Amino acid sequence: MFCAPPEIDRKISEIAHAHSRENIEVRDVLYWSMEETIANTKKILPIWIKQGISYQKHLEAWDDIRNGGVQELPRALLEQEKKTLKEHYGFAAVGDESVHSIRKNEAKTGDLDKILDKCKKFGVTEFGGARMMEEQERELDHEVECERENQRPPQVRPTEPHLCNEVRQFITSGSITQHSNKIIPAFSVLDTTSANVYGGWNAFSPLLLATSDFCDVIQRVWGTGTCTDEFLRPVNWIVSSTVNPDILVILSSYEVNLLLPEIRQSRHVRLHMYSPRVALSMPSYESLDFCPIPSLPYPWQPDINLVDQLNIFAGQLYFRNYEAYERVCGFLGLYLDEPSTEKRVTIHSDGFVAKLSREILGMTRESPFDKSPVPLLRALVGFRRKGQSSIATDMGHVLHGRLLKKQEMDMRGNLQEV
Repeated sequence: MFCAPPEIDRKISEIAHAHSRENIEVRDVLYWSMEETIANTKKILPIWIKQGISYQKHLEAWDDIRNGGVQELPRALLEQEKKTLKEHYGFAAVGDESVHSIRKNEAKTGDLDKILDKCKKFGVTEFGGARMMEEQERELDHEVECERENQRPPQVRPTEPHLCNEVRQFITSGSITQHSNKIIPAFSVLDTTSANVYGGWNAFSPLLLATSDFCDVIQRVWGTGTCTDEFLRPVNWIVSSTVNPDILVILSSYEVNLLLPEIRQSRHVRLHMYSPRVALSMPSYESLDFCPIPSLPYPWQPDINLVDQLNIFAGQLYFRNYEAYERVCGFLGLYLDEPSTEKRVTIHSDGFVAKLSREILGMTRESPFDKSPVPLLRALVGFRRKGQSSIATDMGHVLHGRLLKKQEMDMRGNLQEV
């Protein structure tokens, strides 16, 4: 069915009625499109004529220069810059800008004759308004001036990288000293950011750890309100322990560089390369089996719930599959289905459900959060993305109360496999 604006529909209807047809057919639309093409060609043809004549004048002047016939710059190559309004926009000289006057006054060249023959074919006899049309087109073509301003983080003093004995002891033994202040819960770094106003970071697992060198990036001056929003290290190096397989420790690049020989010789730890999945085309590294040092035994798999929290902390934006999406939403206390009017429970606008209402909705997965962690995670994703939008990603859907469909995620997985 053809649907067009009223003006166009009226013109096509007139074409159909002219051929004794009540209904519009495809041939009527084609006839109208060809008529519009011819009309548009006639409209822009005067500009094309002016450009062609100017080109012929310049070409003749250039031939005179190459042949040595002139000693100075020909006037034909110059354009008049200063004009009155009448000369610039007026139509007083229309009689001098007709096809007949051009054929009479200009030099006879084959190309010019072809241009004038084309005018005759299209029924164009005058092109006095070509200059004005060209000037109007220039005035409407505004130049957009865009100046980029980079908002850089405030100037602060960085901390000196350091390797403490407790981290070296962990590499050699695979165990962590109790109440260590050098290997701390990873989410505790949010306590030094502006996201500390939301609280709730202590609800995350204390088994996801990070070294002090990874957490301490800048020197904080107490009493000045210095925040580390812009100074969170990316998560790239993770160490697992064979002595305590329930923990994961995030190391800085400086520590990995110094400890790599000891990691190769150690029988109690393994180094894993990791990167959060921030683009749909990226592979997933959350299985922690990419280039491990030393090699992993078969079968080996990290704690999947701890890896989910690692992905959240690192700023991962896409889930590996729908099961991971369900686990994360269950862990955060977010409701996945559409709210039912039969079950009278309070569901927040971001999807968070209080503990007392989770059983009524049939939410079986345990969640340690008493209040919504969404504001905290929005701030964390903002720190990781550094101003780039994430609303269209999987995590963006989760943090803005929108649902992901299993069929869409399964189809996406199938396309990536192909």
